[in-house]
Amino acid sequence: MKSKFILLGLACLSFGTTVKAQDLIKQIPEDAEMIAAFHMKDIVQKANANKLNELLQKTGFFEKSGISANNDIKNLGVDLSQTAYFYTRKTDSISFTEFIFSLNNKGQFEKLLHEAGEPKAFANGYTSIGLKAGSMLVYNDRIARFVSATTNTTFLDNDSIASRYGIKKVDYVARPADDEDAWADTTVSAMDSAAVVWDADERLAPPVAIAAEPDTIVGATEVLPPVVDIAAAAAAAVDAAEMHDPSYYDSLYTAYEDQNRKNDSIRNGLRDKWLLNEVTRLVSGSHKSLSIADQQKVLKNLGLIRLYVPHVEDLYRGLMPYTTSLPYYYMGIKLDKFKTGYQDGLLDLVQEGNVLKLKGSVGLDKALAEMTKRMYARKPNSKFSKYLTDKTLGFFNVNINSEAYLREMPAYMAKYYSGLLGPQQDVVEWGLMALEIALDEKAVAQVMPGDHLVVVNGLRKFKKDYIDYTYDDDYNATEVKKTKEETLPVFIWMFTSKDQRLIKKGLDMAVSKQVGQVHDGIYSFSKQKAKDFPMYVLLKEDLVMVSNDSLSLNDIRQNKMNAPGNKDFVKLMKQNKMSAAIDLQKLPTMLKEMGVTPDKQWETTLAQLNQYGSTAITSKGVVGNRAEVEMSTRLPQTSDGAISYLLDQILAELNKK
Repeated sequence: MKSKFILLGLACLSFGTTVKAQDLIKQIPEDAEMIAAFHMKDIVQKANANKLNELLQKTGFFEKSGISANNDIKNLGVDLSQTAYFYTRKTDSISFTEFIFSLNNKGQFEKLLHEAGEPKAFANGYTSIGLKAGSMLVYNDRIARFVSATTNTTFLDNDSIASRYGIKKVDYVARPADDEDAWADTTVSAMDSAAVVWDADERLAPPVAIAAEPDTIVGATEVLPPVVDIAAAAAAAVDAAEMHDPSYYDSLYTAYEDQNRKNDSIRNGLRDKWLLNEVTRLVSGSHKSLSIADQQKVLKNLGLIRLYVPHVEDLYRGLMPYTTSLPYYYMGIKLDKFKTGYQDGLLDLVQEGNVLKLKGSVGLDKALAEMTKRMYARKPNSKFSKYLTDKTLGFFNVNINSEAYLREMPAYMAKYYSGLLGPQQDVVEWGLMALEIALDEKAVAQVMPGDHLVVVNGLRKFKKDYIDYTYDDDYNATEVKKTKEETLPVFIWMFTSKDQRLIKKGLDMAVSKQVGQVHDGIYSFSKQKAKDFPMYVLLKEDLVMVSNDSLSLNDIRQNKMNAPGNKDFVKLMKQNKMSAAIDLQKLPTMLKEMGVTPDKQWETTLAQLNQYGSTAITSKGVVGNRAEVEMSTRLPQTSDGAISYLLDQILAELNKK
């Protein structure tokens, strides 16, 4: 019975924590462009609270905050058991960012802010405190919210919008001699009744003067002197004298600078006003919250940190300044018609023991998901496995279905990109259709089906020819061909080819034209101008192999590749559509053999790589309707895990100082 009560209590506690976390995420508006979630409880636990305290002490955080150095992060008033959030929101006129986190002790939290200013009552039970221009911090007993704003310059560059807010564009030009009032009107604008303040330290770069050619002088032909208006000539002489007076240009620049300062002041005033309106809206709860579906995508299976983009396509468009791009406009390219087929995007930082992973995925619309699955519906050639050995430093493998790729790509381009070209859309679609008809996908797929493997297997010394010069007594140069040894990585690029006729004919043609040679079935292509290393090609069974090392290809030709396999690399290759990895343990030895000497500050770090595992980038292709990719690094094995190990390295560096 007692155990039942304990289980019930734990369930209630778990439910209460979830409700609180979900309550905080409801503060995020539905039109947030990008959201980051920080699993504070998991971060603190895996980083080790004692190490975090030590790090904060060594960086002077407690001292600068006016808190006792014996204190710790648990006494900062921040609730480290709750998830914190960061998000961005953008309109056509302004961009907002907000960082939201939970509090468990308002009084302790306020001690951190004692240097920022006096707390003031704000609205809806919140308190505000002064920060730098363009940002606000508001908090209550439960939540702290840091909000900042940046105006979008392209919005206020529009003349009609700028004039609506009293912003006047002014150029640094000489005033017209006959219209002082008009000149004054265009250089100094009258302000609204609202007071305008600007920073006295702000300065604009002085304008660049434009040189003017003097009038053409007419000579040789004798002409009668014109009738001179004495009064007009005198006035012109006075104006000319003014323009040669340095103080005249000083006054022009002063007016130019003043107007731009006033413009900046208006922009800053708008920013601060819009920021105040945004914060008031947020704390009043009058905004629509993030949808339930989006909330679940942020919180479900949350690791250490998650970045979530609800609408990837909108983010793409937001990064393109197509509204002000005149070249695109005149070329007929309509970037507002740009489509990607992408939906939402996720990026997760996860710790699994001593392995740190960065997992990314993007949702695809139905058509793009099905198309992508067809293009990547190919497994690696099983024969690749025996070339991943214990000597392998690193590899790259990708598997594309060439036949499907060639068949689908014209349709993909027409669907997602042809809309960019406006009137030329029909021509583009016609050209893509012609390309589709011209290509024989099945024939191309026989020559190169689409599975590739690049392997780096250790190092080898290569002899390299180079050109040097000798000089006689008269400094006349003579070319001298010399040879030196260089230690370089050995690589082999291989791909499947069921029909090798075209490749073999091309190789034989190169030999017949004395561009290359063939010996024991291995084609070699000579160095060009004594600068490059020779390249070698071997056709073996259904594989085409290209390498910088003839000895490796000769061993393969004679089936002498009998080194033990690298099980981890083989597993990565077989389980993924794309994979790449490097064995960090082998890197120090490789660099030493190559004669690379690291700086003193890198010596320790490089030596520690002997304790690391491999770093890998992999992709399973499309799973469901999501394209997935993952990057992982295996750190040295410790009892506390990957994050704690990284903190140890940071603390070790701080202790050296």
